[in-house]
Amino acid sequence: MMGTKLKASSVLFMLCASSWAFADQHDDIIWGVNVSPPFHIWQGEYEHEGFCDTLVDTFERELPALSQSTRKLPSRRITMLMRKNQHLCFPCLIKGSDYNKDFIFSDVTHAYPPHGVITTASNAQQLIKAFGEPLSFTDLAQSNYRFAQPIERRYGELQPIVEDYLIPSDHFQEVSGEGAHMNLMTMIATGRIDYTIDYKMLMTYFQRTEGQTNPDFEPLVFIPIKENSDSVILGAVGCSNNQWGQHAINNMNRVIEQVKSDSDFRQSLDLWLGADRPRPEFNNTN
Repeated sequence: MMGTKLKASSVLFMLCASSWAFADQHDDIIWGVNVSPPFHIWQGEYEHEGFCDTLVDTFERELPALSQSTRKLPSRRITMLMRKNQHLCFPCLIKGSDYNKDFIFSDVTHAYPPHGVITTASNAQQLIKAFGEPLSFTDLAQSNYRFAQPIERRYGELQPIVEDYLIPSDHFQEVSGEGAHMNLMTMIATGRIDYTIDYKMLMTYFQRTEGQTNPDFEPLVFIPIKENSDSVILGAVGCSNNQWGQHAINNMNRVIEQVKSDSDFRQSLDLWLGADRPRPEFNNTN
């Protein structure tokens, strides 16, 4: 009898939690955000100053007549719920990538410089000597240097190299849990792994918040990659591929030019991506 009551209580709790998490399904836009600085920053010196935080704030200012809410969830759960057609939008996704093909997208909101290798200063000298600069990622991936990535991280046109050479190897590792990106930077800075590939801005955030204050951390270095040196990666809002998501995207696209030209949003992009970042706000890229 007690077991039956406990089971019933557990089911009731899960139903209530699910209802609470998406109680505002009637909202015009529901933002799914996760812990991933400098996309979203939840604490510390730069709290709520991630450029995706600023993007959400800008859409809220530009669409004041719409009802908007935010849900803090792990990125893996956000994309899972979107694939199950829950009403949800992810503010910073890569537009046009194969692994995001289940979603519908706004027009381009911003662009990223290409991924590169992030490693320590001492490792950088060895890697450049062995694999060139820009560095041949295909050759590096077949070496014995230890690589790690956040779980379910994807790297666009570099992903086939990761899947062909790194994932099947014994020098591949995934980092999970909240704060995986910064935990990964710490692992590199302390020599627990040799390198990762990602945007330079992750290294920038780590150096500004942790790397410069801890004497046990070796300085990190960003090395461009030969295979993607001419790439520009387009960012956009992704929403669930249903009628609600299409309505949300249509509303966003009405104000997309105002969002791209917003001074707060552009300053936030400059802060994290650098003043020399690609600038789709000055063209009609969709």
